Amino acid sequence: MNHIFVDTSALIAIGNKRDAFHSQACAINDELSRSNVTFITTSAILLEFGNAFSSIHFKPFAIKLIDAITRSKKWKSIVVDQNLMSRSFALFSQMSDKEWGLVDCSSMVVAQDMGIRDAVSYTHL
Repeated sequence: MNHIFVDTSALIAIGNKRDAFHSQACAINDELSRSNVTFITTSAILLEFGNAFSSIHFKPFAIKLIDAITRSKKWKSIVVDQNLMSRSFALFSQMSDKEWGLVDCSSMVVAQDMGIRDAVSYTHL
């Protein structure tokens, strides 16, 4: 099965019409939704997205999207358990010369574990 990792910045771009990458993110989302791909994310990313969209204006969209992700057969959200947290923190500690956040490191560990090479992210464009 074909997997693609989706990070917080992609979810934010889809939900915020004023985001510089909104149109691009929506187009990619539409295209991938019609394909035979499974979207992979983590509970940490959903938490980050929920925090970013906690304002009254954005919260209804966040609730709708998070609910859709957790119910969809095309999405899989990996729970950040103690094992994943420990491995993520080890990577975070080892990469002190990089500006990677702990959530980024957990995403990298999940992607590596699942052999995922493709991601939807707008953090470094």
